[in-house]
Amino acid sequence: MNGQESLMDLFRDPETIHSLSFGEKMLGSTITMIMGLGITFTVLILIWIFIAIMGRAMGATRKKPAAEAAAPAAAAAETKAAPAGEASDDSLIAVIAAAIAAAEGGSADNLVVRRITRLSGDMTPWASAANSDRMDTRKM
Repeated sequence: MNGQESLMDLFRDPETIHSLSFGEKMLGSTITMIMGLGITFTVLILIWIFIAIMGRAMGATRKKPAAEAAAPAAAAAETKAAPAGEASDDSLIAVIAAAIAAAEGGSADNLVVRRITRLSGDMTPWASAANSDRMDTRKM
């Protein structure tokens, strides 16, 4: 190995690789591997940081309008609610309508709830909905 040329310069030329000893080849391979891993992990960390920053930015913009929309909807639900002593389905419907309106970012004024049915049985509501969807796709 020439004193003026570095190991990586010799590693770059395919003709000089054959003249290197086993130790020099292993050292050059190790340096190449460490550089590749370092670059890969550095880029992955930068992508992770970028995604975290974007997630926080998107989360901040989503939470603010939903909270603002929930306040008028909740106030509308409270005005329609029955007295606290009796359990009323109307107040439950108002709360559900307010939650749907807040999730969609709109108001409860243009939302119409046509039917709310309570499910009974051993299955969770998600499982019942999935079974219902499966049965609907099989109807002729």
